[in-house]
Amino acid sequence: MLKIKNFLFLLLLFNFYSCDKLDTRELVVKNSSDRIIYSILSENDQMNDAGFYYEYQNDFDETKRGDYDTPFIFKEIKKGEKIANHDRPRFWDNYFERLEDKKARLFIVKKDSVDKYGWKTIFKKNIYNKKYLLTIENLEKMNWEIEYKGD
Repeated sequence: MLKIKNFLFLLLLFNFYSCDKLDTRELVVKNSSDRIIYSILSENDQMNDAGFYYEYQNDFDETKRGDYDTPFIFKEIKKGEKIANHDRPRFWDNYFERLEDKKARLFIVKKDSVDKYGWKTIFKKNIYNKKYLLTIENLEKMNWEIEYKGD
């Protein structure tokens, strides 16, 4: 009986230490422009490839939305603000490993564009004001902060 308890204890201990640790790195976007902006992280050159934005895909049927299926809320980044990107992966290393070219895309969209076209058109036509191609090495060199200057 004691051997079984020891075995179970060791099994639990091994399982605990073999689990992925929480990745606390955050991609911070600093808005140094004079406009309100939004940031969107993507695995490729299409902004709506992430599961966060499924309701903006062409084939989304609004009538199929479930009770707990709330729309994604975009976070405004006002002039002078620094905000952690809202659509980050859970584990950055795994995220970059699975990217075909090992580069993430960070799209900046001005609020003026959203007001003019709406999110559905922004995603359908891939409308953005700036696109950054990022490797994990780039982000580490930049201390995980991207500054948008409005250029």
